[in-house]
Amino acid sequence: MGILENGKWRISEKRKPSLHQTNPEESPCAHEEMQRTAKPELVPVGVQYIYNTVIDELLKNPNRRFSFAETGFLWRWYTSNSDYDRHQLQKLVKTGQIEIIGGGWVQNDEATSHYVDIIDQMTLGLQKLEQIFGECGKPVSGWQIDPFGHSREMANIYAQMGYTSLYFARIHYLEKELRLKNKTLEFNWNASIDLDSQIFTGAFFQDNYGPPEGFCWDSLCGDDPIMDNPSLEEYNVQKKVDDFVSHVRKQAEHQATNQVMLLMGSDFQYTNANSWYINLDKLIKYVNADPTKKVKVIYSTPACYTQAVRAKSPKLAEKHDDFFPYASANHSYWTGYFTSRPTFKGMIRQASSILQLAKQLDVVADLGPEDDSDIEILREASALVQHHDAVTGTAKENVTRDYEKQLARGINEVEVVINDFMKKTNPDALDAKLVICPLLNETVCPPINDISDFSVVIFNSNGKRFNGTVRIPYSEKSATVKDSNKKVLESQVVPTFQVGQLKNSNRSQFEINVFVSVPPLGYTTISIEKGNKVKPIREKKVKNEKLEIENEFLIAGFDAQGYLSYVTDKVQKKTRSIRQEFFYYEGVDSKDNQPSGAYIFRPKSQQPISLGKKIDIERITGSITNEVRQKVSPWVSQQIRLPKGKNYLEMEWIVGPIPKEATNPITKEIVTRYTTEVRSGNQSFTDSNGRQAIQRFFDGATSFDYSDTEPVAGNYYPITSFGYIKDNVEQFSVITDRAQGMMATNGVVEIMLHRRCFYDDHFGVEEPLDEPGTDGAGLVAMGKHILLFTDVKTSAAELRPLAIDNFHQPILAFSTDKKQEKFEFNRQLEYSGLTRELPQYLHLLSLERWHKKNSLIRFEHVYHNDGKESADFAIQQTFDTTNLFTDFDILSFKQLLLGANKVKGSTKSIIAKSGKFTIRPSEILTFEIEVSRRKP
Repeated sequence: MGILENGKWRISEKRKPSLHQTNPEESPCAHEEMQRTAKPELVPVGVQYIYNTVIDELLKNPNRRFSFAETGFLWRWYTSNSDYDRHQLQKLVKTGQIEIIGGGWVQNDEATSHYVDIIDQMTLGLQKLEQIFGECGKPVSGWQIDPFGHSREMANIYAQMGYTSLYFARIHYLEKELRLKNKTLEFNWNASIDLDSQIFTGAFFQDNYGPPEGFCWDSLCGDDPIMDNPSLEEYNVQKKVDDFVSHVRKQAEHQATNQVMLLMGSDFQYTNANSWYINLDKLIKYVNADPTKKVKVIYSTPACYTQAVRAKSPKLAEKHDDFFPYASANHSYWTGYFTSRPTFKGMIRQASSILQLAKQLDVVADLGPEDDSDIEILREASALVQHHDAVTGTAKENVTRDYEKQLARGINEVEVVINDFMKKTNPDALDAKLVICPLLNETVCPPINDISDFSVVIFNSNGKRFNGTVRIPYSEKSATVKDSNKKVLESQVVPTFQVGQLKNSNRSQFEINVFVSVPPLGYTTISIEKGNKVKPIREKKVKNEKLEIENEFLIAGFDAQGYLSYVTDKVQKKTRSIRQEFFYYEGVDSKDNQPSGAYIFRPKSQQPISLGKKIDIERITGSITNEVRQKVSPWVSQQIRLPKGKNYLEMEWIVGPIPKEATNPITKEIVTRYTTEVRSGNQSFTDSNGRQAIQRFFDGATSFDYSDTEPVAGNYYPITSFGYIKDNVEQFSVITDRAQGMMATNGVVEIMLHRRCFYDDHFGVEEPLDEPGTDGAGLVAMGKHILLFTDVKTSAAELRPLAIDNFHQPILAFSTDKKQEKFEFNRQLEYSGLTRELPQYLHLLSLERWHKKNSLIRFEHVYHNDGKESADFAIQQTFDTTNLFTDFDILSFKQLLLGANKVKGSTKSIIAKSGKFTIRPSEILTFEIEVSRRKP
């Protein structure tokens, strides 16, 4: 049993465990899903009843304990109840009867969530907890009991936030067997090579996070209660005690110490807390009353349990890799969700990028509380969709639609923030509204459909200047584009890629491609007018003919069948072979066996089916745009570009609607395959939530003996940002715009793009992954890959900065005022929130409003220890923030842990005036800053 003193846990002397007995610690808890099969406020069992009944029961007995996770639900309860009820909750947390665990707004997924989003959702949850509970509301126990596999970066994030332990349930069944055998369910996880971060980690004994069989006393289960009246026929105390002790001893056989954690609760349980606690009180009483059992039971929480284990000073095993892929059985590999619902995954990434911009503009312009409230709407929506049944694509169809509505509402509110920013920074300008068009990738922007003259404000949330091409829907064949200084920019008007898959009636007939330069943490304005002269478009439809496209750095060659076949580096004068193809796997559809579904990927065959022997292609060339447009099949098409000024290829794919047969429809899982001459053997690398690169082995595992029961699905790993293969000379990297699944072996990289499954996979969604799309025919997904060939010695310098640049895509806001002079009158057409660009090694990860007038800022060292090739870049650096920002000076820094709820070190961490800091490779430094606004 632990006692909370000044917000810190210590073991009570009267509760210290004996060395000569087994000490089970019962941890009452409920797993509250923040939206999986219904809206949060409509959850059938009513989460509010869990809080109400648990609080009532804890107040009856000071020995009772409970643990709450998922701050989103707690915040909803707290803001909906009376001051009296709030005070009771605060009192129970202060006395240690309630431990807050996890702490995030939700229990986020670990395969498909980007690290920026994880940090944001954790920060939101921790911020709310501090508002409610102060020092006592700062969690120390990581609680990831339901995600379907676990990432090393998530463990690293917990460690950097000051957590002392991490607990979860789901690990590969073969690794689970080995850990049970070796008594290594509890271990120290080495979560970062660069930072030496380590966290005590525990995997649960059972294959779930529920109570022992026969010991569930909730409305949702209904096991026999403990009957302790001997005069009654149902008297069962001895049997219950014997069964309980038997389970405890069985579990203790697989533990490194005689401490045993028992999870007394599960999904949405404790709506009837009275039933639970009456039976738990009896169980503790009668087990402890029998000294011959040598078992002492106490109420506990994860923090108390962790301290009790550490007090034993056990020699714990260590782990260096992660827990992907997760398999619950030999044919149940949870690798389908890496890709499930690709358009939703893309929307989440887009919303995150817009959120980062809004938070920055709020600080830079010192906007007001109404704007803070608008940002909070998107902040909460973005946090919500990081849930392990949201971003994963494993919620029901109607729930996913609700997620999308919440994100769309948040984006609309942030549009208001952008306009308020423009008003405040341009007080003498005439009133004009800017709008965001979320479907620009489809060349759709209804507000400018019938306008030929308009202005576009291009925002850049990156701390580095953006130099690249933007594409703007347009209704005319010719246009003149001018920059903020009224200088004519080189541009190119090209016909929109016309494919039958995209049926939006608002698609523009043309698009303007223009190369722009946007200052860091700022914006630039371009003006567009109808051109007087139509420039001829160099457009060619090709059949049975080889062709090439090129830019300043690369030549991309295509064979006579229309396939990409080689890439030539014009600077190095080196040609590399590459072939890209599209395939689909037919998924197992049997209702009796394990089918493919929202979670599970299970193909019928190891060999996928090709989507076309010959491709219809069209080439478009010019000063800005050099691309090949491919029509692979009626439902697969692609644009392959060599962007101006870039040394990589862009592959913008369009997949869907995936066909559905009228009877006995066949599950189809669509992949693209890149075949190169890189001699990578069975090794590849995938990112961990967009940060660390984790080494992978085809048909192999580092923590257990691999069994080849699912040769394809068992070799899929999650990528949220990048994956690559390499040999001693070359590296081939793929950067993605959303989470996807990847498999790689000896020179071949395969990435799953889209999937349509017609059977439920029996893991809780209770409906097939059959997305109808906008017209009911099936979902059409669009996305982008960036392909990068590099020498191994330069790969580290190029890949990571490019991945961050890809996250910070420019955000375009359109003026719908038909008179450009009105929009531009007395308006600053270009602005930067920074006085200088950040160096290549430094990423401005966060800039947002914090307490009162203070702000929160995070800097990230871009480079990691990725091997000898990173030796020149993954080094400690010192940076001076003096005069860094255009509109304010930083008066003082207070260094915080990553979650921003705890001071790092002592209060002496405050730096007065001096803005220098030293940052290690892969480190993220978090500061609360006091600022002084400069007078305009």
